[in-house]
Amino acid sequence: MNELNPRDESDKTSGFLARTIQNLGEALTGLAVSDKKDWYLSLGYVLQRTRNGRFLSTLKDEWDKYRKRGRIDEDYVNSEQHEECLQELLDFLDNDSPDQVRFSAMKQILLNAATEEFSRREDVLPQQLMRLTRKLTSGALILLSTSYELSKTSGDCEQLGAYGWLKLAAEQSPLNFKELVEIHEQTLIDNRLISDRVYGDRSGIEKGNKNFRITSLGLELCRFIAEHEDEI
Repeated sequence: MNELNPRDESDKTSGFLARTIQNLGEALTGLAVSDKKDWYLSLGYVLQRTRNGRFLSTLKDEWDKYRKRGRIDEDYVNSEQHEECLQELLDFLDNDSPDQVRFSAMKQILLNAATEEFSRREDVLPQQLMRLTRKLTSGALILLSTSYELSKTSGDCEQLGAYGWLKLAAEQSPLNFKELVEIHEQTLIDNRLISDRVYGDRSGIEKGNKNFRITSLGLELCRFIAEHEDEI
């Protein structure tokens, strides 16, 4: 894990992340020399803390790159928006069972919000998107990302019908199985990120949507979680 660099103190967020990473390392070192019985009770804790350290190191490295390239204003770190988004991400790492997919999405929302190219610091949208992303499953995010890519080439999918939509999404995503896609489809529907099916037997796709069923809210979320070529 990264050790605290005095230069990090020039950036409040970077310095905070560095100290948090260092504290995690010290806590794990202390656990390693504790009574053996503690290990049996703490294996899940050790794994989660270790992964959290890696996640935070990734966030700090990318945050520092954005700052070095002048993509984040000096005073943005003092905004309520940034503090709330960072708090949401840290709460996710502390209290949930974090995974790479959800972490990456939440990290990217935080970074894209910080550039102020997608929203203003007075907006509440980034905080709302962070909370929405946190409660999604990794599978739902994978399906949403796949749908976003398919929307660029197969956007008008009314003729596919529900079965054809599931089949194409399964073929083009890491989920592979139509049944898995169907599970995560419902999560996206419930969170208003893709449109619901139509007809009594739910076999149809809503007419007029040109974005592979993605709603306007879903498109905005996809925009915030996308990594743009000129950013890293």
